[in-house]
This record gives sequence, C-alpha cells and structure tokens, in this order.
Amino acid sequence: MPFLFLIITVVLTTGAGYVGTLPDIEAEFDYLRKESSENAQAPYSVEDLDKQNEEKLKPVPRENENYVDIIIKKDGTTDYLKDVNAVILILEKLRKCLNTDRNIQKFNAIVSNLIDNVAYITNEYKGKPESNYLSYNRLNTLSAQAREVANFRMNAQKFQSYIPYTSNENIYTKENIEAKMEALLNNVNETIFILKNLE
Repeated sequence: MPFLFLIITVVLTTGAGYVGTLPDIEAEFDYLRKESSENAQAPYSVEDLDKQNEEKLKPVPRENENYVDIIIKKDGTTDYLKDVNAVILILEKLRKCLNTDRNIQKFNAIVSNLIDNVAYITNEYKGKPESNYLSYNRLNTLSAQAREVANFRMNAQKFQSYIPYTSNENIYTKENIEAKMEALLNNVNETIFILKNLE
C-alpha cells in the first residue's frame, strides 16, 4: 500500500506546473525604468559647474599679499599659509594645463616651478610643526609624481622614434602617458582641495 501511494504521488507531481504563456509585463513597467535612469543622471557635469561658478563668483585674489595676510592668515598663523598659497596658484595652472592642451613645454615649466616651490617649503619647514601637516607631506608626494610624469613624457618624446610602437619593450605608449597624466590630475585636484582647506 505505501508503495502504491508513492507511485501515485510521483506520477501526479512529475511534470506538474503552469501550462500556458505568461503575460508580457515589460511594457507595464517600462516607464519606471525610464524615470530611474533619468533621475540617476546628474543635471550638470563637473566642468559645467566649474564654468558657471567661474562666471558667477569673483575669483579669490591669492596673488594679493594683503588678502593673504588679512583674510587667510588668521590670528598670527605662520608664514606656512603664505607659502602654500603660492603653490595653490601653481597647481591651478597645472590643472588648467592638464585639462586643456597638455603642451609639453608649458607642462614642464609649470612642473619645474612646482618642484622649486615645494623644495623651498620642504627645506623651510623641515623639523618644524608644519612638517607634520598632511598638506606638507602631500606636496612632497605630488612634487615627486609631477617630476616622474615630466621625465616620462620627455623620455617618450626622445625615444619614441627608436622603439617600434608595437614592441613589448615600448612603455612610452599613448595609453601609458594618458594614464600617468590622469593620475597626476587626480592628485592635483585632491591636493588643491587639501591646501584650500587649511586652517
């Protein structure tokens, strides 16, 4: 008897299920997908916002020493802020160069200026409390990276005609140069943010 019950159960349940076609509900929920994809997109790109802000806001007169002394240097803070302010101006030029034409001579001139200013800050504040600041260490890291990218671009220009583009030994490909420039741009943006938020 239990064996017969088992056979009947197997026969009844095997292949059992819905027979027929399911309704097409894609069209019913299509409007939800369109709304969510529209909401996911930012109304402005970062570049558009930067352009709008440049048009609306008066730029900070960082090259004016009185502005730096009175507004930025609060309550007798050290000359460190004044020196960092000079580097911010250089970094903004470097960012503009990286975002626009990326002319190698202009790039190298800005990087050289950056390296000199960071070397001055490093020597001036070595062993002082300022040498423990995040900005101080970040500037040294950025300076080394900028020097490395400038040397890489110079070597690429020098050796490209001697190494076949498809060679496995060719590290000076356009892709490698672009990757290094993009990494430098990201570091420049982060460093500008850190320097502008010094207290």
